[in-house]
Amino acid sequence: MKTEDKPGVHLEVDPNKLDSKIKSFEYNGNHYLYVCHIDKYSDIPGGHKDDHPDRVKILVKSFYGKYLNMDVSLEEFNEDAFQARLLKEVDENLISTEPSY
Repeated sequence: MKTEDKPGVHLEVDPNKLDSKIKSFEYNGNHYLYVCHIDKYSDIPGGHKDDHPDRVKILVKSFYGKYLNMDVSLEEFNEDAFQARLLKEVDENLISTEPSY
């Protein structure tokens, strides 16, 4: 019996917004840029009133100029089901229907 690995991506999570870096991944023959960080401004004690250390913010940009903005709980981000949700969102929102130049 032949088994195929399901495609997936590995996202690196930065500890906060101020220290987040632009990274990239390849999925289904396409390249994407992304920023992924815990939803807090910095590691300064006391934090910021808008900090949500239990949330993960993800922004993915395709090279066709389309964006995907996700805000998920840290618990959901660490589950296997998140990978399927992310790839479904990429397929639905970032695959270009425009012809290449």
